[in-house]
Amino acid sequence: MMKYYKRLPLEGMSNCRDLGGYPTKYGRLTNYGVFLRSEAPTGLNKNDLSLLKEYGVTKSLDFRGDEDIKKFPSSLRNVEDIEYIHLPMFGRADATGFEDNGKDPSRNFTGWGKSYIQWIESYKGWIRDVMQHLASAEKVCQYNCNAGKDRTGIISSLVLSVSGVELCDIAFDYCISRAMLKPRFNELSKQWGDYLKDENGRLISNHPFLYTPRDAIEQLFKYINKEYKNTENFLYSCDISEKDVFTIRQKMIGE
Repeated sequence: MMKYYKRLPLEGMSNCRDLGGYPTKYGRLTNYGVFLRSEAPTGLNKNDLSLLKEYGVTKSLDFRGDEDIKKFPSSLRNVEDIEYIHLPMFGRADATGFEDNGKDPSRNFTGWGKSYIQWIESYKGWIRDVMQHLASAEKVCQYNCNAGKDRTGIISSLVLSVSGVELCDIAFDYCISRAMLKPRFNELSKQWGDYLKDENGRLISNHPFLYTPRDAIEQLFKYINKEYKNTENFLYSCDISEKDVFTIRQKMIGE
C-alpha cells in the first residue's frame, strides 16, 4: 500500500507538500497523491529523486523565470519518466514580479495581497496554461516557483478552492510555507538577493518577502468573490474550460 505524506521527507526540499487531507464542502477529504507543491527542486539527491518517482510524480511544472532556472536548474529536469515543463509567470523577472535591475524590489512592495490580485489579473494566460497541465497530468504533478509560497501559493489556493476547501484551510496551507522554509532561508537568500540581508550580511528575519500572512490570501479571495462571485467564474475568465475545472475537482475529491 502506498504511503502518502503531508510534507514529503526530502533532504533537498523542506516545503514539498501534498494537497491531500483537507475537508471539503462535498463531504470528502482532498485526495493524496495528486498534486505536490514545493520550492524549487534544485538540490535533490538520489534518495529524493527515488522517493518522488515512487510517489508517482510524472510531471514537473517550473514557474520560475529564465535567469533563475539558468543559475539554479531543477533537479527534475532530464529525469527519466518525469516530464519537465518550464511555465514562467514573469519571464525574466525575479520571484517578486519586479524586473531584476540591481535595485531592492521591496522598495515598491505594497503587500502580498495587492500583489496577488495584480498577478491574477495580469497573468490569466499563465493560470490557464498551469491549470490545463494540472488537469491533463496522468499521475502526480509537482509544481514549484522559487520558494514555493507565492506563485505556487496562488495556484494551490485556486485548486483547493475549486475542490470545495474552505478559506480557513486554504489560508492554513498558504501560511505554513514560512515555517517549512525557515531552515532554508539563508540558503534561499543566495537566490533571492542581498536585499534580504542587513549591513552585516545577516538575514532580515522579519523581511516582508519572507512572510506568508493570512490576510494576503483572505484579501485575494475577497477580491475574487467580489469581482467574479466565485473561483470557478474567475478561472473561466482565464479561458479555462469547464471540463478542466471539473477534472481538477474530480482528481482532488473523486474516488
